[in-house]
Amino acid sequence: MLITSNGNLCSGTLVHPQIVVTAAHCPTVNQVRFGESMGNPDRSVGVDFCMRNPAWNPNDNNGVNGDDYAFCKLSQPVNDVPITPPMYGCELDMLTPNAPSMIVGFGANQGESGAGTKRWAETIIQTPVLQGSEIVAVGQVGSAACGGDSGGPAYFQFPDGSWHAFGIVSGGPPCGQGADTYSLIHRAVPFIEENSGVDITPCHDVDGTWNPTAACGGFATDPTNSAVSWNSGCSTQLSSLKSTCGPAFGSPPDNNPPSVAILDPIDGANIVPDELLDIVVDAQDPEFGVVNVALLIDGEQVATDNKAPWVFANASFPTGTYSLVAIAEDFSGNTAESATVTIIVGDGGGDGDGDGDPGDGDGDGDGDGGGGEDSDGETGSPDTGFDTGFDTGFSTGPGVGDGDNGCACATDARNEGGGAIAFGLGLLLVVGLRRRS
Repeated sequence: MLITSNGNLCSGTLVHPQIVVTAAHCPTVNQVRFGESMGNPDRSVGVDFCMRNPAWNPNDNNGVNGDDYAFCKLSQPVNDVPITPPMYGCELDMLTPNAPSMIVGFGANQGESGAGTKRWAETIIQTPVLQGSEIVAVGQVGSAACGGDSGGPAYFQFPDGSWHAFGIVSGGPPCGQGADTYSLIHRAVPFIEENSGVDITPCHDVDGTWNPTAACGGFATDPTNSAVSWNSGCSTQLSSLKSTCGPAFGSPPDNNPPSVAILDPIDGANIVPDELLDIVVDAQDPEFGVVNVALLIDGEQVATDNKAPWVFANASFPTGTYSLVAIAEDFSGNTAESATVTIIVGDGGGDGDGDGDPGDGDGDGDGDGGGGEDSDGETGSPDTGFDTGFDTGFSTGPGVGDGDNGCACATDARNEGGGAIAFGLGLLLVVGLRRRS
């Protein structure tokens, strides 16, 4: 839709029958126009009020930044035009570099001329989007935003054919000369809902939890269609009830756990000490998908990955025997545990004192991981190569390699590169696990 004031032109997106999102640098108006052309709008709707994000600073990068968002609350709902709701919660995981996107606006198409006609273009997402991201780069040379497109949307198409808005044009290079900066709509959701009193995320709670309502469906599947009549409400095919991040509204509860197995290494595998290996996990959930996979080593959780493929890469183990377990969780909160995979690194022993001899420095002579005799002459049994438990946090202080308490473990949450493990133990170092690209 069009947002105009005193000759200034911006675009906007209907994300709810009563809410239009646009950019903070766009003008405040008393009506918005729906149609294909500024010169001949098909419908004008009054505005109750508009509100800019108060955190937007026009002097921060000339106003082109992640705070550049605003909304207008319409004086009456537009119930006969399909909406394109914000992407939210787990849906953001689909926004990856080189993923296709569609941009729409009323801006210019030849330098500074041609503004006022609705146009669309297929393009790509250039930068990753995480829950904490503030901006995203969208577009490429010859397929990017122009003057007048400000405030307009970047759309992403879901597998069911529905389109959802994720970005708001903030600014960029001259018309069509490269990717533009978009503020992210999911960051604006709490501000919009708090100040409008309107729930614009019908499939999620404001914290991103999947909690669909009856309005979680019926979304636009062809927002560029200009052949339909505005008088008939742009009636096109709409999406069904959504089950993107969990059961659709009204569905029976999902009580079925996912399946999970460690594919590599195999059980009983012999590993060369300090050799880099990938821990590959297969996790499936036929209902609504797997939300994360946790990796346990000798009963201690050391890493979590939140995105398939479930690969913990570049693991390295010193001599010893270790048990690996993966735990998968689906979007309904059901969990499943894999069969234990035991790996033998080197000869399977371990002493913890760094001298290569049996014994772990605790004075009993059995090594607690390499066999041998106790001080009373009895044969000790092999175990995992250390006899102290895991503390929290990473430590290289007392207890690491000296046989005392103080073995430590640190786990790093998944970053954009994938799951990561950091293990600080007397005999074990598993560091820098990253997703294999």
